[in-house]
Amino acid sequence: MNLILQMLIGWCVIAAIWLLVMPKDTRGKAWHYVHAAVPLVVLLVAYSLGDGLLRGVLTVWATAGIFILLGLGVTWAIGTALRNHGIMDVAYPLLPFGAACFMAYLFRANFSWWSGLLLAMAAAWSLRLAFQTYHDNIGEERQPYATRRKRGGNSWLWWGFFQIHLLQGVLIWIWSAPFAFAFGTPSPQMVWPAVLGFLVWLVGFLFQSFADLQLRRFKENPANRGGLLQTGVWSVMRQPNYFGEAVMWWGYFVFALANPYGFLTIVCPAYVTWFMGYGSAGRFKEMHMSRTRPDAWANYVARTPRFFPWPRPAAK
Repeated sequence: MNLILQMLIGWCVIAAIWLLVMPKDTRGKAWHYVHAAVPLVVLLVAYSLGDGLLRGVLTVWATAGIFILLGLGVTWAIGTALRNHGIMDVAYPLLPFGAACFMAYLFRANFSWWSGLLLAMAAAWSLRLAFQTYHDNIGEERQPYATRRKRGGNSWLWWGFFQIHLLQGVLIWIWSAPFAFAFGTPSPQMVWPAVLGFLVWLVGFLFQSFADLQLRRFKENPANRGGLLQTGVWSVMRQPNYFGEAVMWWGYFVFALANPYGFLTIVCPAYVTWFMGYGSAGRFKEMHMSRTRPDAWANYVARTPRFFPWPRPAAK
């Protein structure tokens, strides 16, 4: 049986189970429906195409989804054993990097310095962030996972896999599309996507690294307990770590532009940008800070942009 058809049937089974067992009181059901549907759409498109570059890239990208799915099973098992599904925050950067390595291997005939640079960038982002999130999450289950566990009750044992692991797994699989298109470029001759992509990525990497470093040092000082970091890159915007994350994915997208079909992956960094700044990640942070530090946060918001450095709030 055709590989694409096998994956299509397999995902239909997984998606059907996912949506059928979803508790009636699940919040944000649209997230589940959309993320269950996207792989189905990609596989249907790939199945409908004739042999060619685009079908080959989509096939490898879909196959990387199997790699991510297996990794999700491991993270769910660990999170269940530890009663701490915050372990998914550690897997979040590791799974895309592993998938990138897997796709680079499948496209090994195209491997060059160009591919090596992209893998090195992904490794630097992945390992730094995984080390940090391990330090932050290994002690106890943090929010919002702890609240979801309490709300899930007896069904959390199995629903936690779909709510936490599979939902985020599909999300990072979607975001990883630029890797497939970049590695799938036959002997890329253009230098500019690698140079420009690296420079864009570097801006994001430095923003996120400095933001995380400043936040860790701030938290380590007992005098800052209950306080609000408002200096350094945190004076430029309220979410500099998330901003840096989004910029790095735009860097990966630039690499994908070497592929004739790479422009299609613009959806991926656009999704990352929305998710980090205004979707789940950014929205949760804004709500949490406004609830726990209302006065200080309101003053901070009044003079500091949310996600982008500009425009600056008007002085009062």
